[in-house]
Amino acid sequence: MCKEHVSGFENIGASLNQFKNFHRDDKCYINERDGQLFIDRFKNLADTREDFYFDYEVDADNSLVRAVWADGVARRNYSVFGDAVSFDPTYSTNKYSMVFTPFTGVDNHRRSVTFCGALLFRENEESFTWLFRRFLDAMGVKEPLYLITDQDPGIIASVSNVFKTARHRFCMWHIMNKVPSKYGSSATDFQEFQRKLNGIVWDEELEAHEFDGRWSEIMEEHAVGPEREWFEEMFKIRWQWVMAHCRDLSMGSVLRTTQRSESENSFFKKFENNCGTLVEFWMRFENAVDQQRYTQKKLDNENRHSSPKLLSQLPIEIHGARVYTHEMFEEFQREVISSTTGLSARGFSEETGVEITNLKDGPRGKVFDIKFNPCMTTYYDQCF
Repeated sequence: MCKEHVSGFENIGASLNQFKNFHRDDKCYINERDGQLFIDRFKNLADTREDFYFDYEVDADNSLVRAVWADGVARRNYSVFGDAVSFDPTYSTNKYSMVFTPFTGVDNHRRSVTFCGALLFRENEESFTWLFRRFLDAMGVKEPLYLITDQDPGIIASVSNVFKTARHRFCMWHIMNKVPSKYGSSATDFQEFQRKLNGIVWDEELEAHEFDGRWSEIMEEHAVGPEREWFEEMFKIRWQWVMAHCRDLSMGSVLRTTQRSESENSFFKKFENNCGTLVEFWMRFENAVDQQRYTQKKLDNENRHSSPKLLSQLPIEIHGARVYTHEMFEEFQREVISSTTGLSARGFSEETGVEITNLKDGPRGKVFDIKFNPCMTTYYDQCF
């Protein structure tokens, strides 16, 4: 904090003991007025920045119970990258047990981007409903195409009440992280069970009926233990989290949130401090988001002034290098190269005006359908 006031560490001009005394005295002042300082800070930002959104509520004792905020950069990022939004209220960040509940997404560099921040004192349907309505208000009432959350009953009910068009899905990463605690057999047997389960859950090319059959086989082969009901419940709601049952969604890959969720978890762990004040939380949040945006700008600059290495010189690869960021192009390039080896046409058909070409991937033995709509000049496929 001193660094911010004097424009750099080199200008602080105080000994370590002096700084410790200052920090102690400053913290005493903050603790007495913490909630009001926090609110005043955001009110000032909203008053001085036209594009800064802030709202809050206090209880009968005038204690802060809810707060939500988004600056202009976050709101603009949402307008560009907000098709798929992840909501994760799992971060304890202050001594008042208020939970930090960020709304995040993925930018064009495949990195996490923060759209909105919030603090809630209670995690219930009323609080989530209030927050979701404020989030949409901050984002110009534009709903995401997909909202990815955990399975909290309050969240599920609130999403149903507030969002009218967004497709609600559960985070695969959160569900799969619960598997070890739900399995009751030996460690050796669990490792084999987990290997098989991962093999079908994370398979982007598995058909729905194939997943269902293999899931049943795995459950029959292994003694799941006392939590078998949990696995049965996960199977009942498989259409909300399993890749094989989301093949009809144009952005089904957004459900595969392992990398993003791990990245978010690491990023927001920086704020976890059960003894911290709200003012301290805000300072940590602001610094971390500044770092996140600095990295985004750095990657944007690298993309503008460098070109990725081409492997085939195919026109489609050259075009991809021009329009994609380097991170997205690497994934696109892998698909381009793999499509040039081992693919063979197996058949052609037409269905309600849509032309369908069947391609077989020789090495994997998989058959893919490439669908072309002449009226819309669009292609749909299962390869990417």
